[in-house]
Amino acid sequence: MTGRVIRARGRLFTVLAEGREYQCEVLKKAKREERVTPVAVGDLVDFNFNSPGPGGIEKVHPRTTKFSRPRVGLEAAAVEQVIAANIDQMVVVVSVAQPQFRRYLIDRFAVAAAKGGLKPALVVNKIDLNHSLDLKRIRQIYESIAIPVIFSSCKTEIGVDKLREQLRDHESILVGHSGVGKSSLLNLLQPGLALKTRRISAASGKGKHATTAVELYPLDFGGYVVDTPGLKILGLWELEAEELQYHFPEFQPYLGKCRFSRCSHTHEPECAVKQAVNEGEICEERYQSYVRMYNDL
Repeated sequence: MTGRVIRARGRLFTVLAEGREYQCEVLKKAKREERVTPVAVGDLVDFNFNSPGPGGIEKVHPRTTKFSRPRVGLEAAAVEQVIAANIDQMVVVVSVAQPQFRRYLIDRFAVAAAKGGLKPALVVNKIDLNHSLDLKRIRQIYESIAIPVIFSSCKTEIGVDKLREQLRDHESILVGHSGVGKSSLLNLLQPGLALKTRRISAASGKGKHATTAVELYPLDFGGYVVDTPGLKILGLWELEAEELQYHFPEFQPYLGKCRFSRCSHTHEPECAVKQAVNEGEICEERYQSYVRMYNDL
């Protein structure tokens, strides 16, 4: 049979086929090369199932898109952890506070989305809380590079309708730190999900994991959404420093116009990208993220 992986918990994967769910393990012949996750939520797979006991995933169909990162841990860093596959949109959820707003994380997610073939969108949640962020500037920065921006509050339900329209008829993944409100937003969007939520730690101001597994849910208003545990670390898989410039869309009109053909756009003189930043054609905040990411790589 052929079905789609909708849930991953440890070594067991839930496959949806012909309206029924099957619990499956990955057979050896379905495993890809050792450096990549063999099966991920969203994968289309061929499997066999003979009750009792779990079925076996025999083949994973080619992935059209993916969201992945290096597996966390020194020994596992050379392994690509595919979190979700065959989706078209990444919705980055951040909060104005509790946990604190992290613009650099938004930009890293945007690069991961571009590398995986996904279109990014941004949700700035918890706007009912006291904060000092310039929301108008945040909208200006990201809408200037065609990233939709939604301001939301689970408490007042501001922005929920706009998020519903953003998700409608898309296959999306919600990503962000623990505690930013991903599961709370989904509970408002899709009554009956009853996803677990947890309070922010009073001691650290950071979120605690409420979601413990990657899972794909159908939406009554059209489309699917993948809920993920909060990510503390977002590594970028197989991205060279020289490649980074191509994942900042605002750089594109200026590439190839610098004095040096292999310009890094960080320190060289007569750099067209830096000149565009100085003239206000490229947002200073985004350029700062680029430099930081370039140095990390």
